[in-house]
Amino acid sequence: MSGSKKGGKSLCQLPENAKLRILEYLGLVRPCLIDITGEAHRVKQAADHTCDTRNLFHTRGNWSTRAGQVCDHPRLPTEVLMVSRKFREDLGALFWSHNRFSFILTNLNDWDCFFNAVDWAAEDVRYLYIEMRTWDNRFIKPGGQRNLLRLWSRFCRYAALEMVNLRYFSLKCRVKDMAVAVKIMSAMDPFPVLSECAFHFSHTPEEAIRPVVKSNALRLTGNLSEDCTIPFPYFDLPKEVQLIILEFLLGNQLDPYLPPEGRLPGVISFMDRKSLRINESRPLTCCGTCSSLKAACFCRARQTAYSTTCSCFSSPVSYFLVCRAFYEDARRIFFTINRFAFVEEDPDFMMGFMNSIPTSSFMLICHLVFKFPAMHRHPAKPSHKPHEDSAMVSWSVLRRFIREHFELSRLSLTIVDLGTKESSWQNAATHRNKYVRKLLEAFQDLRGLREFRVFLEDDQSYELTAEQLVMGRAVASRPLDFQFPFVENGH
Repeated sequence: MSGSKKGGKSLCQLPENAKLRILEYLGLVRPCLIDITGEAHRVKQAADHTCDTRNLFHTRGNWSTRAGQVCDHPRLPTEVLMVSRKFREDLGALFWSHNRFSFILTNLNDWDCFFNAVDWAAEDVRYLYIEMRTWDNRFIKPGGQRNLLRLWSRFCRYAALEMVNLRYFSLKCRVKDMAVAVKIMSAMDPFPVLSECAFHFSHTPEEAIRPVVKSNALRLTGNLSEDCTIPFPYFDLPKEVQLIILEFLLGNQLDPYLPPEGRLPGVISFMDRKSLRINESRPLTCCGTCSSLKAACFCRARQTAYSTTCSCFSSPVSYFLVCRAFYEDARRIFFTINRFAFVEEDPDFMMGFMNSIPTSSFMLICHLVFKFPAMHRHPAKPSHKPHEDSAMVSWSVLRRFIREHFELSRLSLTIVDLGTKESSWQNAATHRNKYVRKLLEAFQDLRGLREFRVFLEDDQSYELTAEQLVMGRAVASRPLDFQFPFVENGH
């Protein structure tokens, strides 16, 4: 009898997906950003398992974001790649193409560290984030950081020649001088064509620099025509395609001025954004799509940044000013497919805001949301009852405005009351619920709505009753996929 056996497959002979699973198990492919500058001497940087919470929001400066989480993985076991030349070539290509890398560019030592680490497999790198900064993290100035700008030019030439498969690139630096911004962007002329690109130049908006950053990002991703005198033939497209483009541009966006808790795409808040103070206690919220590398937030609101993949809501005014036909289509889509929300409980403020919008636009709105934020309730004071009576009068004026300026047969109205925060007064929630019930009963004069939904954090047993008061006893049950904005945990 023959005792021969067929030889088993080696690791390099396995299918690519199997090799990736093995590299993930070994820790050579991971979802966290890998810092090339400090990886060689890195130990675990966090006592807790911070990598398990990378999808949670945290505040960094004026932004609430998932990006920039501290990694607590152990050091990369790169010794596996040194077992043999075949391992180095085959598994090394997977290692460099499926991981996301970053490095800090400050001086020649940083460049040498990057070059020595990457040069043997530069053509395989697909994801790269660079933080270019001075040694003291000041703004880069035209005459003060010549060596740093030379290093940046050297990197750009190297990327053009060697990093031919680079597709996802992000750059962060501190720049507020126009000449420096132009020099940094011009050095990227020979860059390979990217799939995604993001730049961050300042935490404050520099209006003169923004167009330079945007045009360069669009050029690098192949979305900017070489001949800018030839416009995109939008009006030559079929009408159906035009409307699909407008729906993509004007709908399903995330409002950065809303908190991350319960935030849904397509919900736009009515608020005075220009006068709103933004700080660490009330930050903006990152969309989460502005960078595949998840190194920092590159959303464009209130900072000098641009990302080709940012999904944050921005003003539609620029679309309204193209021409009359474009205005009519854009206005109809914008007000029809989005949900508009008031995030404070003051009806007088709501009326003041509505006065600036024409009735013809109100007639197009299909979804309106009133959010009552969670508040600290205190014992009733002598002025408490008159205040409630005054609020009820203001609400009646607002409801009359809705009856006269909205088309009720197409309007869906949602009320979300986030209830009462912890209070030293034990009856705070009870008195609050009594007032909210009285307010909801008054909404009976809006009968004829297409839909009326209510969420009451402290009084959920009354929700169906409130809906029946407006919609009648035969009110339809909520769809299984119905989501209340501003409410977490799938309520």
